[in-house]
Amino acid sequence: MNDSLPGGIAMIYYTKEQFLESPDFPFHIEPYEFHSNAIAPHKHEFIECVFVAEGEGEHIYRGETYPIARGDFFVIEPQAEHGYRVTGSVPMVVYNILFLPELLETELRQLSQVTPFIRFFYLEPMLRVSSEFQYHLKLTVNEGLETKFLLDRIVGEYGKKELGYRLCVKAMLMELFISLSRWYEKRVSEPLSAVRDEKSVMAWVCEFMKLHYAQPIMMEQIYQMCGMSAAAFTAKFKQYAGKTFMEYRNEVRIGMACELLRGSGDKIIHIAQEVGFNDLSHFNKAFKQLTGKTPGQFRSAARTTGKSSNLATISED
Repeated sequence: MNDSLPGGIAMIYYTKEQFLESPDFPFHIEPYEFHSNAIAPHKHEFIECVFVAEGEGEHIYRGETYPIARGDFFVIEPQAEHGYRVTGSVPMVVYNILFLPELLETELRQLSQVTPFIRFFYLEPMLRVSSEFQYHLKLTVNEGLETKFLLDRIVGEYGKKELGYRLCVKAMLMELFISLSRWYEKRVSEPLSAVRDEKSVMAWVCEFMKLHYAQPIMMEQIYQMCGMSAAAFTAKFKQYAGKTFMEYRNEVRIGMACELLRGSGDKIIHIAQEVGFNDLSHFNKAFKQLTGKTPGQFRSAARTTGKSSNLATISED
């Protein structure tokens, strides 16, 4: 990694190989007790869910500092720079749940149809830089005890590794995420448009789709989160982006597919699925509509010439 901190100090970067169990079970959980005043800023290539079980401190996230204390639960997306600072007189105890999305690919796709889960798991990390948003879920005493009990069960299963432990871990993770979504829903009722002007809302939507283009998120969920009707959202998005929501998402997906076709040897059907198309014929049609070539033709041209048109060029035509 070329990232560095002020003064030329290299950024600590944690890889999946360092922490996660294996490629077919990319998961790790561990409670940590922090006594020192600071945990150095770092990045990692996996999702990190954090539950503060004891103590208090500060979370430094992308240069911004937020207070954290017992009962806080939050999500750190991959490649986000963050660190911790202990501020209280007692150690800070946190549970770290680390995993790659493919661990729960089917389950996360199902949960992606639940709007509160989308807001907490995907949208909250994007909005932390604004003080207008609460960047973490503050659990009540009872919710915190329930969460700690469930996390201790996951730690036990994962540590013992008895017959069927992977299935048990995944089931309990889903129970945790569903509980968090329910608690989050009770706390958050304001649509994005209540605290942001319409232009900013549309900008957030575009950024959100760039980050989560492969998720089966429905436009209905997006316009509900924006606090708009379908007609109002459709009109305002097209006015902002110059294209419909579906056209924009397809361009993002096809743009990523182009990168994968140029840089990997994966089968076309696998690339289609990776960027969010479950129907290969739909992928082929959308790809040709945007690039003028079939995926196979695009890959052949890229291999022959070492370069090919990209969506930036397409959009300018």
